[in-house]
Amino acid sequence: MQLLTFIKIFHLLGLIMGFGGAVLLDLTIFKHGVLRPISRYTIHQAELLSRFVTWGLVILWGTGIGLIAINLMAKPEYLTNQKLWAKIAIVVVLTINGIFIHNRVLPVLKEKLGQRIFEMASRRDTLLLTLVGSVSFVSWTTPFILGKASELNYVTPMWMILAVYCAAVIVAWAMMFIIMSSVSKLQSFARKTASATLQQTANWEHMGAANL
Repeated sequence: MQLLTFIKIFHLLGLIMGFGGAVLLDLTIFKHGVLRPISRYTIHQAELLSRFVTWGLVILWGTGIGLIAINLMAKPEYLTNQKLWAKIAIVVVLTINGIFIHNRVLPVLKEKLGQRIFEMASRRDTLLLTLVGSVSFVSWTTPFILGKASELNYVTPMWMILAVYCAAVIVAWAMMFIIMSSVSKLQSFARKTASATLQQTANWEHMGAANL
């Protein structure tokens, strides 16, 4: 097996690890943190999947540098491919987003143990958390698409690729914010209704006891 083929396989492995781990992390938090209160299982799974995604990024960076070095020796003009620089920029954003998730989002999960993540969350916090999720999803999806879109090599400007990428992030962010805000409002309404029902039941029991 040629070295280039070997590195390509591991590069794809890094993408699969990172993208798969990120999707599973989002699904875990949605199911066991948004729809249901955060439990110790949620935190354990989030930390495990976060490490999985981190290793995917490490492999992606290592193999990516190797691919650039090998291709550059074969084709000196390789660095003029603006699609390459767009991919690098997106992976940089992905890395920064991953660091933010590890340093800010995971601690939030621990602080909200026993609560839902968007329960009583401010508009600012909801905007921030949905932005992080949107950047993660779009940034892991885009390298897959760019890797297959060989027609973009050497002909598509970097700014155009990044403009489409930013537009995709904004659309995903808006959709996720609307969905999470709606879920939060429904949960708040259900909580208030349940509280009012319990209070009304308690009042009836008190009135019944007083009439005896």
